[in-house]
Amino acid sequence: MRRTLLALPLLLLAAICPPAPVLATAMAAEPAPLELRMAVNSLPASLGNPFRGNGRPGSQVWAAIFDALTELDEQGRLQPALATAWEPVGPTVWRFHLRDDVRFGNGRVFDGDAVTAVMEWLMSPEGRRSVIGNELRGVKAVRTIDPLVVEMETAEPDPILPKRMAAVMMVEPDLWRQLGPDGFAQQPVGTGSFLLKGWDQRRRQAQAVANPYRWRPSAVTGLTFMELPNAAVRAQALLSGDVDIAGVEIDELERLKRNRFPILISPSMQVMSIAFRVEGAAPNAPLRDVRVRQALNYAIDKQALADVLLEGHAAPAGQPAPSFSFGYDPALAPYPYDPEKARDLLRQAGFTNGFPLNAEVVVDSVPADTLIYQAVAQYWRAVGVDLTLQIVTFPQYLRKFLTNSWTADAFGASWNSSPYNDALRPMEVFSCRRPKPFFCDRALADRLGQVAQIMDDGERLAGMQALARDYQQAAPAAFLVDQIDLFSHSPRLSNITIRNRVPDYRTITRAGGTDQPTE
Repeated sequence: MRRTLLALPLLLLAAICPPAPVLATAMAAEPAPLELRMAVNSLPASLGNPFRGNGRPGSQVWAAIFDALTELDEQGRLQPALATAWEPVGPTVWRFHLRDDVRFGNGRVFDGDAVTAVMEWLMSPEGRRSVIGNELRGVKAVRTIDPLVVEMETAEPDPILPKRMAAVMMVEPDLWRQLGPDGFAQQPVGTGSFLLKGWDQRRRQAQAVANPYRWRPSAVTGLTFMELPNAAVRAQALLSGDVDIAGVEIDELERLKRNRFPILISPSMQVMSIAFRVEGAAPNAPLRDVRVRQALNYAIDKQALADVLLEGHAAPAGQPAPSFSFGYDPALAPYPYDPEKARDLLRQAGFTNGFPLNAEVVVDSVPADTLIYQAVAQYWRAVGVDLTLQIVTFPQYLRKFLTNSWTADAFGASWNSSPYNDALRPMEVFSCRRPKPFFCDRALADRLGQVAQIMDDGERLAGMQALARDYQQAAPAAFLVDQIDLFSHSPRLSNITIRNRVPDYRTITRAGGTDQPTE
């Protein structure tokens, strides 16, 4: 409609003073800027510092500003990004070959020295305390071999280091050094397709424009991220045309479909669960008994959660890996729904009359999470366990998760294979191998350490599937469902795919394919 209104005065002007034919053709062919508005449930708590989180909500903004050495495609397969190729050159050394002619958004050349500077900060004491630095704690040295070749040395063989690098956003190292992490977060610069223009804290928005040095063409000329925490508000903003793309909730799908808004459903690479805090709990805490933890799994009808609350778009879960990720064992069935067996296990553990239980959770993070937590509470009350849900914000959650400083007995936690699409990551999170574990089974951790060093994919898969069976029996969490991601977008847009739980902003065009990618 806007283009039609703008065309009227041009036609009137043409009748009075016709322009030259060549000029008229050029003006008609000039496409209008394609500026997108993305509704997110939360802006990143660390703003433009991509090392203080790993995944959403931060990744929805960081994916526009930064690139990593590797990335996942829409099928979850590892692909080149800033690195064009990689190979092991020894048991503990990986060599990465870098893309040529890439610059950061301020013009600084991206090269091996930039990669080394970023990795060295992540290996520093301050960097190790960040989420990403902690996940890279196995890296002990980085060397620039030449401007386009970097080697990384690990303390032990690490077959998934190229996958881990999909989470390491390449910040502009000189600016990072000059401003420090907090200053850089206010004005981040990467090699991504977009350059942050500014944060509007009052309106809870962030604006980005096309990176003048971007190495991947895109038809999108600008992005605005709008924080809308409520899913119903996000859906209404879509319907009213106030936003172009949004993460939506399951109960909004019918209304959106009725109004012909396309729906995108993709695996989220995570198993939704309620984790049991064993480490740091009182010596006589019920959750220290494996029979109690197993009972709480038997007490939940996971098939009903998937079929009713997620409308059949998800599957019941019972192991560390979602079906989309490396490490999944298709022969391993979830705990069946058996409330009588749950009561019997509780009696064996000495809790015939049940017990109270508190759990801290973040809501409106994945589809139907509020309803799922409420349903779990009802299932557990039916076997005598009185669950109280305490809602916390994501920044509060992240701090407690990193430090195991929970005030509750349990907490909502995903066995999150993203952004590697490999179950080794959540297995490490639910183990003694993390600095401040909430669950620690030493025998499991030792076996995990051995499997984590197997370089052959077939052998490693077999080892991880064997571990998955033992994790299920140890029951460090109540496994719930393989979660999904739901997005909807304006019918005026096309070519939207979901990569690593985030829309690929670079490929989006207007419906009809009239847009041409620009450098």
